[in-house]
Amino acid sequence: MFDKVEFYRVDIRILKELGHEVVLSGSPSTLDWKADLYYCWWWGHSPFPLLAGKLRRKPVVVTGAFDYSTCRKEIPGMCYLDRPLWQKAVLRASLRLADRNLFISRSEYDEVTRNLPVKNPVYATLAVDTDYYSPAAEPVAASDYFFTVTWTSRTNAIRKGLVPSIEAFARFAKDHPNIRFVIAGKHGDYLPQLKDLAQRLGVGDRVEFAGMISDEEKLNHYRNCLAYVQPTLYEGFGHAIGEAVACGARVITSPRGAVPEVAGAFANWVQPDSPEEIAAAMQKVLTTPVTREDAMARHRWISDNYSINARREALKSILDSL
Repeated sequence: MFDKVEFYRVDIRILKELGHEVVLSGSPSTLDWKADLYYCWWWGHSPFPLLAGKLRRKPVVVTGAFDYSTCRKEIPGMCYLDRPLWQKAVLRASLRLADRNLFISRSEYDEVTRNLPVKNPVYATLAVDTDYYSPAAEPVAASDYFFTVTWTSRTNAIRKGLVPSIEAFARFAKDHPNIRFVIAGKHGDYLPQLKDLAQRLGVGDRVEFAGMISDEEKLNHYRNCLAYVQPTLYEGFGHAIGEAVACGARVITSPRGAVPEVAGAFANWVQPDSPEEIAAAMQKVLTTPVTREDAMARHRWISDNYSINARREALKSILDSL
């Protein structure tokens, strides 16, 4: 996971570039008891690093998406407000005990600090590798598919809006028999239901579940698709949306969580539970020409606001302060 998940990989790269020896630990048994600093992803995973840090008087930094009220109506039990009392106590203790609490979007920073006591909160946005995720050097051929990438577990499929996306595509596809919808990402427990839905709606042969793909394949899809489709219920940041925008892709998404921060003016906004709006956005994309200048403007937006250099400077400042 440290190598496959982009935001882990970027932070590990940055920490190494800053001159640190980085020891990876995915479980309590592999925790390094000689470390000078503990850098932890997710407050729910922080008790053991915090214990080691406090016992050894070493600083602890915790980051990630906090999910204070995320999808409370649509996915009960997922957010902080729905957790058992003991889990809430652990999360609150983590916020109070960590030497720095790094929030990856302004929306999460504001929501959590407004509702819970937080020791040394810091807004430190995630980064997109804009050297890699960039528009194609040459104009691409006319596209014939929409694209999205997500793990097809039940929770993730609901949060990322896969059901209304497939329903919207079925509406759109009635008038566009040559257009496809490619869904990439790790296959999960909700895949059979999604395939059944596509079959029932008559687009089973035009909705492709590509499974895990390489970074190179993902890059090519961002560059070549008609639009990246993710009418999400919530994003703590929205990394894939940022990557797609950086590649010059049009994006169909919803104004939830941190998505407006990341997509800026470069999104076709829809309500996540409205197949009608998603289908209309697909039609708009199909009939609106795209230019090289448009693609480069999208790339500049991500480069100016969410670059690896900006994340590096933020992490350097935080570590230097400790």
